[in-house]
Amino acid sequence: MLWGVTTAGRRFRPSDWAERLAGLTASFGHDQKLVYSPLVRPVTVGAVKAMIIGRQLESLAPRLHRFYLDFAHDNALQVEFVPGVLASPQRLVSPPSAMREEPREPI
Repeated sequence: MLWGVTTAGRRFRPSDWAERLAGLTASFGHDQKLVYSPLVRPVTVGAVKAMIIGRQLESLAPRLHRFYLDFAHDNALQVEFVPGVLASPQRLVSPPSAMREEPREPI
């Protein structure tokens, strides 16, 4: 699980980062709509973007799995192992650091 929150507690930008990364494994279905892989799925928990990465990806596509982890490390994103999250993503709770108020730029 990659959270769109840095280890310093700031929201990661751009806001569509999870959809972009999950798009690496997506394809177009019969209805010509984008279908995400069952092992890589973008989600929004509260107001926080995140990406679920299935554990099986590590054995099926180790280089892609490593790419996702390196991306998280390079951008200081919070990474969390949540057992069974692909089966029930609705039980996710955003990290406490995501609740902090973001500083705003002066207008």
